[in-house]
Amino acid sequence: MQQQPGNLFPKGACSYKWYVTLLAACFIACSGYAGTIQPRTLTFTYTCHITNIPSGARQLNCWIPVPSSDERQTVELLPVLDSGKITTEHKYGNRMYYRQIAFDRVNVKDSLTITLSYKIKLNEKSVPEAKALASLPKAGNSDWMKVYLTSNRLIPLDGPIEALNQQLQLENEPIRAARQIYDYLIDNMVYNYKAPGAGIGDVRWACNSKTGDCSDYHSIFIALCRSRGIPADHVFGLPLRAAQGKGKAKDWHCWARFYVEGPGWITIDASEADKHPELRDYLFGTLSDLYLTISHGRDVVLEPAQQGPALNIFADPYVEIDGKPYTGVKWEGAFEALNQN
Repeated sequence: MQQQPGNLFPKGACSYKWYVTLLAACFIACSGYAGTIQPRTLTFTYTCHITNIPSGARQLNCWIPVPSSDERQTVELLPVLDSGKITTEHKYGNRMYYRQIAFDRVNVKDSLTITLSYKIKLNEKSVPEAKALASLPKAGNSDWMKVYLTSNRLIPLDGPIEALNQQLQLENEPIRAARQIYDYLIDNMVYNYKAPGAGIGDVRWACNSKTGDCSDYHSIFIALCRSRGIPADHVFGLPLRAAQGKGKAKDWHCWARFYVEGPGWITIDASEADKHPELRDYLFGTLSDLYLTISHGRDVVLEPAQQGPALNIFADPYVEIDGKPYTGVKWEGAFEALNQN
């Protein structure tokens, strides 16, 4: 039997609940997730390095994801002084910087550097209906939703997803069903980004291994939502955490979102909640101001279209040399706060 709080809380259960709420708030603040009243305003520099370009190469094509403004973030791309251009792909509306280089006209030895600079504002977005597990209907059928209801190459809706559906007996109301999936992932998956096979969002592998990183957790979430007629999407962003007002961005993170009639898109982050149990309720329905969203969706065809296959994930720069995918690409980000909260 659970021990009662006793004399620590002489005013009864209300005081105990207040204490638990305060403790959770402290955990959130210490984890760096507490939202701020004012938006975070930052400068952000993204540098792409293309190295060891092979001798005899004739043409290079480079696509770099470019974040867009939305209801949570405002993004201003500062002028780029080269021959590149900003394009938008048609399936999801992702923006990108595209540059084509013909080596007979440009003297490039063994490396190429492309730098993009931004001024950005980031807010926390929290959906009260998600916190309250509100009884809301699924969204009506619209043409734009179809891409968020069908399978992707590594997000199939059959096989292990059908078995999980039978096991979980999900509720009909979308927010409550999403919370069931979210809790299942936290309670049954083990976070391990180093596991062989992790990091590409392969639903079959993730269901069988019950491990992986953020892409694996959220691919299962997306597949289960879609199989129940709930539009769901995969979102990719950069953590911009800084104790002293500035810092580095070294890798992307991802989360999922699902769509409900009324509030619209609702964010969840099951892998981060698994690593930080004190954030479990916070990360269902909240996207903090620590993240810059850069792209979303899976199986992405770029603009102009790449010659290689559709990209499983478009969260890193993608390069083709003479029409073939090239892996000698690295990136780094640096940011600095203009208003210190």
